[in-house]
Amino acid sequence: MSEIPTMASPEAAELIKALTKRLTPTDARLNYLTDLLKPMLGVGEPEDRNAFYAASRMLGCTPAFAKNIVGAVARRGSAKAWRQWRARKPALPVFEVPPLAPNLVGFVYFSSPVSAPNVVKIGISTNLERRLRDLEAETGEEHRIARWFVGTTVDEAVAQFAVAGRRITGKWFKTEEPGQIPGFLPMGLEAMQQALGADLLKGRAA
Repeated sequence: MSEIPTMASPEAAELIKALTKRLTPTDARLNYLTDLLKPMLGVGEPEDRNAFYAASRMLGCTPAFAKNIVGAVARRGSAKAWRQWRARKPALPVFEVPPLAPNLVGFVYFSSPVSAPNVVKIGISTNLERRLRDLEAETGEEHRIARWFVGTTVDEAVAQFAVAGRRITGKWFKTEEPGQIPGFLPMGLEAMQQALGADLLKGRAA
């Protein structure tokens, strides 16, 4: 695929900066998380644990409260409507999210060992060039980044959940056949499942 992004690249830095800026307002972050996670509300632990843990880090609360917030925003239809409802409850404190930590936004990547192209790791990094070197040092295998998109640790967790039935161990999954296409933008669980579909490395390109 095209050049692997690193934070030394102005274009890559701008992608991260743009998503961070978009997710800075409370309503925008709540809507983003709700769009991604509302299909997971009925899943239950332990399957949903990683996704709501990642959401809790973006909201500055516990995973259980993050799940409650996503459910409440989904029921009200938007973050704005939910916050307006809260404002009418004097016993409830004003809800604001903390600044978005830099390590929560990056490049969600799909990488495969050259010797085993039917195996893929789904992870997140702010520097894919460095992450590729680290993977090769960890595994003793040459790796290729097959696809990536700019997202958050929640996107990473949702992408992993979307193909949980193919898990080998941890963040490693089995594919049907290899493929090399560009990454896709964050789309939510159902769209990720559709896009990843028959193969982790194939699907709808951005």
